Amino acid sequence: MANANPILKLPAEAPHLLGSLKEHLQRIVLDRQQADGHWHYSLDDNVTMNAEYIFFLRWMEEDDRNLINPLAQFLLNNQLPDGSWNLYFGGSGNLNASIESYLALRLAGYSADHPNLVKAKDFILAHGGIPKARVFTKIWLALFDLYSWEGIPIIPPEIMLSPRGTPFNIYEFSYWSRTVIIPLLILFHFKKMLRLNFTIDELYLKPEDKNDLSFPEALPVDQSWFIKKKIWDWKWINWENVFGTLTQGATLYENVMPIKPLRAQALAKAKKWILKRQEKSGDWGGIVPAMMNSVMALYAMGDNKSSEPILKGLKALERLTRGKSPTIKPHDEEIKNANSATLQSCVSPVWDTGLAALALLECGMNPQSHEMQQARQWLWENRVTHRSDWAYKAKLKPNEPIAAWCFQYHNSNYPDLDDSAVVTLVLHRTGMSLDELKPALNWIFGMQNSDGGWGTFDRDNDQWILNEIPFADLKSLIDPSNPDVTGHVLETLGELGYGKTKAAQRAVRYLKRVQRDNGSWFGRWGVHTLYGTCAAVVGLRKVGEPVEAPYLQRAIHFVVNSQNADGGWGENCDCYRPHVETAVGVSTASQTAWALMALQACRQSSEDFAESIHRGLEFLKTKVSYDGLEEKEFTGTGFPMHFYLRYDGYRNYFPLIALGRLQHSLRM
Repeated sequence: MANANPILKLPAEAPHLLGSLKEHLQRIVLDRQQADGHWHYSLDDNVTMNAEYIFFLRWMEEDDRNLINPLAQFLLNNQLPDGSWNLYFGGSGNLNASIESYLALRLAGYSADHPNLVKAKDFILAHGGIPKARVFTKIWLALFDLYSWEGIPIIPPEIMLSPRGTPFNIYEFSYWSRTVIIPLLILFHFKKMLRLNFTIDELYLKPEDKNDLSFPEALPVDQSWFIKKKIWDWKWINWENVFGTLTQGATLYENVMPIKPLRAQALAKAKKWILKRQEKSGDWGGIVPAMMNSVMALYAMGDNKSSEPILKGLKALERLTRGKSPTIKPHDEEIKNANSATLQSCVSPVWDTGLAALALLECGMNPQSHEMQQARQWLWENRVTHRSDWAYKAKLKPNEPIAAWCFQYHNSNYPDLDDSAVVTLVLHRTGMSLDELKPALNWIFGMQNSDGGWGTFDRDNDQWILNEIPFADLKSLIDPSNPDVTGHVLETLGELGYGKTKAAQRAVRYLKRVQRDNGSWFGRWGVHTLYGTCAAVVGLRKVGEPVEAPYLQRAIHFVVNSQNADGGWGENCDCYRPHVETAVGVSTASQTAWALMALQACRQSSEDFAESIHRGLEFLKTKVSYDGLEEKEFTGTGFPMHFYLRYDGYRNYFPLIALGRLQHSLRM
């Protein structure tokens, strides 16, 4: 067996501690299962979602004070003492989040001389003011005539007409990019603005700074995990300068040229694309920015607010607003504060259900129990079986049946490899045969990238040159192979008996190729090297990679050396900065669980890592609370350096997976 290892010997008191922690979390997780068999935990992100929801409502001329006032109260509740707003719990103030929160509060009716806004203004000015803001913040300002469109790096709508196979075809952008950008193309054309009865000129250091329309300088982001296409890897070319010049030309064309012969055709194609991809529920792509932009684009094109697509879109956004939604459970502190609402960027029921069910199975729950069979049925009923954008590059036969899973309730066009891998594993554990799971395996194998790894939503979505255009100041326009998703897919393939296939071995070679010098792997969807490294290690061991292999020894050495003095593991979001070589951050329950899973997978003797494991268990004991384990930190990632997430379920189901596997090691 690929992942077999000897009985784990821990100090005498440790097995009891492990057992009590497991029983506590098992009860908590089981109690959260819903009547139809699925799990759904809330999700936290930064305050810009609330700020942008206020922007959206005002721009759409939906002055719903029963919604705007609670959204604004959330912003006030989360302002830091220095007047700023941050991107994650414990983080320092962020300029873009602060500018957006400031404007949202002005739009909600707060005056510039309100004490909270005065403090916010001081922070914003101390960090350069509006000229230093990111592209998306400036787009919102332009939509309210508070910033010139000439300072926005425009993407012309004619990109809709770019043929497939060219680098700037819309399908070379990641799913999250194209669902956001295509409606933006329409907004860029119409430049429909809601003019206000106030300005925010106070957010400029000097009056003449209003004339500074230079494109923002992107934050440096670690791109060492990209395997770049050699066609663009011309070292002597400064691509940022090249695309800066081209973008200035495109912006000039957009703002000055009166006749654009292909414009009407491009706009019609963009609108058709948007309407075709709206879910029956009203959602677009399962993410808030795509929903907002799509509704706004239709409105800008003249669609009435009473039209079905717009009405359904508005309802979809309300469903994602914690405190107003009938489907999202608020945090306990939010229940006490009824005058606050929080817009989530998305929901994660499929991910939550897969991982919660896996956690209970790892702890020995009968796969044929009513609870597990309910989860199995819900997951199978929520599979995606039709083809969408991702199929353009997938290596599938024309009529080959597929089964895949998205992250959310309503996102049938964009399933992902991460969810599909964990769900396939759970379905197999709960009794589905390999023949029954053949459609899921078809999809997983058909989505493997040419470099051997797996991305998240698309195949070979790796035109890294797109990240060099000025519009891409988040450096996240593509979806290349990444180590954490590849590790999760390998874990499933190993469990199902596909560890020695050509596909699995290609993935092993990919992981070896992108391992960092210090033994770690980049974490794309979790923070950060702890997530990437532990996912890769567990997956590699599941497909039979020998623990004594030097590259795995370097990886496990990194994990052991990253343990904090309190016995736990932690890494904060700032570790995404380039050239950070160590995992630094306060210990958290979820990150400690990832480390414990990696250690459990790599033991060669009864004593291996016993001390580290025991210290990790002692740390988890200190986090016990009435509803599981305490964790306020953000350990999920949306866009490195820019957008982070806190999954409320991570603090419970990841530790439960680790505890179940460790307890099994005690009895082997």
